[in-house]
Amino acid sequence: MPDLNPADDAFAARLEAACPSCVVADPVPFLSEPRGRWTGQGVVVAPRSTAEVAAIVRLCAGARVGIVPYGGGTGLVGGQVAPEGPRPMILSLERMDRIRAVEPADGAITAEAGVVLADLQAAAERAGRLFPLSLAAQGSCRIGGNLATNAGGVQVLRYGNARDLCLGIEAVLADGSVFSALKPLRKDNTGYDLKNLLIGSEGTLGVITAACLKLFPRPGETVTAMLAVPSPGAAVSLLQALRDRLGDGITAFELILGKPIGWLRGFYPEKPDPLPGEPQWRVLMEAVGPAGSGLRARAEAVLSEMFDSGLATDGVIAASEAQ
Repeated sequence: MPDLNPADDAFAARLEAACPSCVVADPVPFLSEPRGRWTGQGVVVAPRSTAEVAAIVRLCAGARVGIVPYGGGTGLVGGQVAPEGPRPMILSLERMDRIRAVEPADGAITAEAGVVLADLQAAAERAGRLFPLSLAAQGSCRIGGNLATNAGGVQVLRYGNARDLCLGIEAVLADGSVFSALKPLRKDNTGYDLKNLLIGSEGTLGVITAACLKLFPRPGETVTAMLAVPSPGAAVSLLQALRDRLGDGITAFELILGKPIGWLRGFYPEKPDPLPGEPQWRVLMEAVGPAGSGLRARAEAVLSEMFDSGLATDGVIAASEAQ
């Protein structure tokens, strides 16, 4: 395969001509990952529409200039920077931040790739629905990047990875052609499922520009608990026991080593540890149910069984949203 060419000043001028005002004047914020461990290079463009993305990709394909798709830049493995090789073009989707449609009756929302995850969650909430993908970077990560990396988040147990939340995809392929399959249809058994090739491909097969995503009913009751467990093996058995008794109501179950909790207390001494004795292993879990389901009483009864069996040695249930 012939070598790639650099995105030099002459190529940047061609980009500006093909997509006026798309070239970002200050590329520095796009050239490093959040912890500053790697620094990259590149000319940055921020198109406003799928048509502009297609025009830019066609130009890069013809000039054999590499493309680095850029979402929120929150990844911690350096995938958003290119420290070596010919200078690439960094394709930021941040200006494509429009929510195109919210369809509560269909349980679907269609959003462009640059929509911040927290804004997508808020749009769903305003419609009385839940978009369940949730992760630490949700205030700055973007849905296109979530899909390109098949993000998991903390509610995988009930709702699955980003792949499981996607009904349809719009993407610009490597030759600049547009693949569009934005539809809220769930029972679709027609042909190849091309969207699932694009989800998780991290921009190697195309640039995701929009997606149709699943919405869910908002839970009426939520129970959050932190439990001390004697070992990781006990945590696995605890999860199995909780799922046997509470079913798909278990949305989150995170095993946490004690040492990171100690680090956090060093930074935030005013925040008390919910569990005394600094246990070596603990679990943070969440369960949800419909309003009036008596979830808290059922959860308390189940956790009492877990204490009796030794799968958990201590625990506390949050009494409020603040806790």
